[in-house]
Amino acid sequence: MKRRASIALLAALAALPLQAFTPDLDLVYPRGGQRGTEVQVVFSGDRLDGIQEALFYESGLTLEAIEVKDSKRVTAKLRIAADAPLGEHRLRLRSPGGLTDLKTFWVGPFPVVEETDPNDTFDKPQRVDLNVTVAGVSKNEDEDYYVCSLKKGQRLSVEVEAMRLGRLMYDAYVAILDPKRFELAACDDAPLLRNDAFATIIAPEDGDYRILVREAAYEGSDQCNYRLHIGTFARPSAVFPPGGKPGETLNFQFLGDPAGPISQSSTLQATSGPEPLFAQVDGVSSPSPNRVDVSPLEHAEESEPNDDDKQATTLPPIPCAGQGILGKKDDLDRYRFQAKKGENLTLKVMGRALRSPIDAVLRLKNQAGNFLAENDDQGGPDPVIQWTCPEDGEYIANIRDKLGNGGPDFVYRFEILRREAAIAATLPVVERNLSQKWKSFPVPRGNRYAAIINVTRENIGCDIALDATSLPAGVTMNAANAARSVNAFPVVFEAAADAPVAGGLHEFSIRSLGEGQAVKGPLTDIIHHVEVNNQGPYHSTSLDKIAMAVTEEAPLRIELDTPAVPIVKNGIAQLKVRAIRQEGYNDAITVRFLWSPPGIGAPVTMQIPAGQSEVNYEINANGDSAVGEWKICMLAEAPTPKGPVLVSSQLVPLKIAEPYLSMTLSLAATEQGKPTVMSGKVEVQHEFAGNATAELVGLPAGVTTPPVQFNKDQTELSFPLTVAADAPVGKHNNVFCRITIPENNSTILHQVAQGGTLRIDKPTTPPPAVAQAAPEPPKPVDPAAPAPKPLSRLEQLRQQTAKP
Repeated sequence: MKRRASIALLAALAALPLQAFTPDLDLVYPRGGQRGTEVQVVFSGDRLDGIQEALFYESGLTLEAIEVKDSKRVTAKLRIAADAPLGEHRLRLRSPGGLTDLKTFWVGPFPVVEETDPNDTFDKPQRVDLNVTVAGVSKNEDEDYYVCSLKKGQRLSVEVEAMRLGRLMYDAYVAILDPKRFELAACDDAPLLRNDAFATIIAPEDGDYRILVREAAYEGSDQCNYRLHIGTFARPSAVFPPGGKPGETLNFQFLGDPAGPISQSSTLQATSGPEPLFAQVDGVSSPSPNRVDVSPLEHAEESEPNDDDKQATTLPPIPCAGQGILGKKDDLDRYRFQAKKGENLTLKVMGRALRSPIDAVLRLKNQAGNFLAENDDQGGPDPVIQWTCPEDGEYIANIRDKLGNGGPDFVYRFEILRREAAIAATLPVVERNLSQKWKSFPVPRGNRYAAIINVTRENIGCDIALDATSLPAGVTMNAANAARSVNAFPVVFEAAADAPVAGGLHEFSIRSLGEGQAVKGPLTDIIHHVEVNNQGPYHSTSLDKIAMAVTEEAPLRIELDTPAVPIVKNGIAQLKVRAIRQEGYNDAITVRFLWSPPGIGAPVTMQIPAGQSEVNYEINANGDSAVGEWKICMLAEAPTPKGPVLVSSQLVPLKIAEPYLSMTLSLAATEQGKPTVMSGKVEVQHEFAGNATAELVGLPAGVTTPPVQFNKDQTELSFPLTVAADAPVGKHNNVFCRITIPENNSTILHQVAQGGTLRIDKPTTPPPAVAQAAPEPPKPVDPAAPAPKPLSRLEQLRQQTAKP
C-alpha cells in the first residue's frame, strides 16, 4: 500500500510544470573578463536545470547560448561590451522555478591570462606581459610569483581583486621586488580598496621585477581566487577636490601615484552621491576608480595657513561644504561658519566614505574657543555631529586625524547640512551571516509571496505607504501602510494564474502620508558577500532595484482565516492557517508569522504536519499592545523533490482591543486539607452577550476549582477551592484568571487578575500535655554572700528567650 502511495505521489509531482524551485548559484567562473570581449562562463550550484536568463544590475553584459549541462552546471557565452563599466557587475540567474542569490562578475581593462604552476618561488616566477590581468588561486601556504621586464623610470602598478570577488574571507597581500630580491613596495589592505591591496613603483633601473601575491596569513585554499592587474597604469590613492556639483566640469588632481599628481578634467554625471573617476595615463585606465561626492552644495577649499582659529577657512552660508587635505603629520584644519539660534544641523566628515586613509575626528567650538561637541566615529568610520545651534554667531570646526597621521592623500570633504525630514526603506536581514536570504521576490503563478519592508524616519513622524515603479506582468501588490508607531510592515505580491513566467529588476519607493510636508524615499538593499561572525561584513553590495520573478505553479497555497474577534491586551488568540495542497503533495509545511504588530508575540514558526491541512497559530498580546486594526500574513516554506518553495497567505486584518473586563483576586488563606474560597471583583468595560467562563490558572499542585460562568451584570465571582492534604505549604503568588467571552461564534480569551495569592499553612492542632516536674526545694541563703545584682530588662528578656 505504501509503495502504491509513493508511486502516486511521484507521478503527481512529475505532472507539475515546475523544473526546479529556488535555484542556487554558488560560483561564476571565470570571475571576470576584459571589456570588448566574449567569455565562456560556467555557473555552478544546485537546481540550475531550467535556467533561462541572467538579470544584470549594470549595463554592458549580455548572456547568450545558455546550455544546461545538468542541475549543478550551466555554461553560457558572456558578451562584454566595449563600453561596459569597469569593476563589479551584479547578476542573478532566473529559471521557471525562481531566482538565484546575487553573484558578481568583474570587468577589467586588460586581457586575462591564467596562472601557470609552478610559480611559487622567486627563482621560478611566471613571466607575464605588462597590462594584463592574471586569474590565479592562493592555495594553503602558497606564494605566487610573476615577473615582467621594466626600463628605468617606467611605472609598475599591481592591484588585486580578492575579497572584492565576494567568495570568501580572503585577505590578499601583494609586493613588488627588485631583481636583487629587495622589497620596493608592499600592501595588505589599502583604504582605497578596503580589504584588497595595491602597490606601485617607478623602476629605479632596468631589469626583471617580481610581483608576489599570497594570502596575508598563508591561509589560502582552492577557493581563494584572485584577479591580479599588472601594468603601467596609474594607481592614485586619492583625488582632489573630493566633490563637486552635478554637471560641473572640474580639473581633478589624482594623488598618491609615484610619478606625481595627475591632472584630469571631468564632468560630473551623477545627480547626487558618490561618482567613480578613473585615472587615465597614455590611454591606459586604472582598473578601479577613485571616488568623489556629487552634491549641489556650495563649497570652499581649505586654504593654508590655518594653524589657528583666526586663520580658519570661511565656509559659504549653510548648507555648505569644505574640502581639504591633512597634508602632514599632526595637521589640523579649521573652518569658520555662521549659524543661527535653533538651527538643527548635521556636521559630518567624509573620509573613509571616499576611500581616504584619514581617520577623522571632528570638533566643534564657539568663537570664544569653548568646546561644544566632538565625534570620532558615528555608526561608521567617519565622524558625525548632530547639533542644535544655541545662539546666533560664528563657530569653528576643527578636523584632524585621530592618530595624528597625514599625507598628500589624506583627503576629506566636510559638510554642514540642515536636518531635513527624510524617510528610507530597506529589506531586513532574516538570518545572521546570511544576508541574501529572502532578498528577491519570487511569486508562483496563481499564488502569493510576502516580504517585510523596514523603514527609517528622520525629523518626521508620519504614516508611510509603499509604491512600485513597475511590477512583473500579471502581478499585483497589496501593502499595509506603516503607521508612524512602527518601523516595519508586510507586503504581499500576488500573481495571476496566467501571469507570464518571467523576471526583472524593479524599483520601489515609500512616501509619507497625512498632512504636512510630502516626503519620498527609496527602497534599497545591501548584500554582504563576505561577513564573519562578530566581525561584520568585509565586502558588500548596495542595490536600488529588487529582483522579482513569476515562477511556475507551487504544489500548495496558504490561506489565513480572518479572525472573527479581536485579541485584547494580555490576551491570547488562535489564528487558523490552512494549506490547500495539490493532489499527491503531503509534506510538512513550515509556517511563519511574518510580521508582528506592536505588542504581539508569537512562535517564530509552526508546522502543518505532513498529510494535514491546517494549524492553529497561537499569538499573544502584552499589556502595551497597540490598539487598532493591523494587517498580518503568514509565509510558508515547503520542501519539494525539486527544492524548497515559498508562498504566503493574503493580508488579513487583526484587531487589537482593550480588555472587555478587569478583575482583582482577593487573598485566600487555608490549611492543608481544608477547602476555601477565592473571590474576585469584576469590572466590565465593554458589555458582552451571554455567559463568560472564568477559570483560575496557576494554582499549586493539589488545589482544584471548577470553572465559573457569569454574565456582564455580575461584579463578584467566587471560586471554591479544594485543597489536598499534601498541597504545598506557602504563599503562591502566581494565580490569575483566564476568561473566555463569547462573541461572533467565537471566543475572546482574557488573562486578568495577575498576581493573585493563595496561602496554605500547615494544620493547627493543640500541643500534647507535658508532665511538670516537681519543683526543687529552695537552697539555703548564705547571709555573708553579697546581694545579687538586679538584672536589666534587656538581660531578663535574653534569659527568657534562651529558656527551652
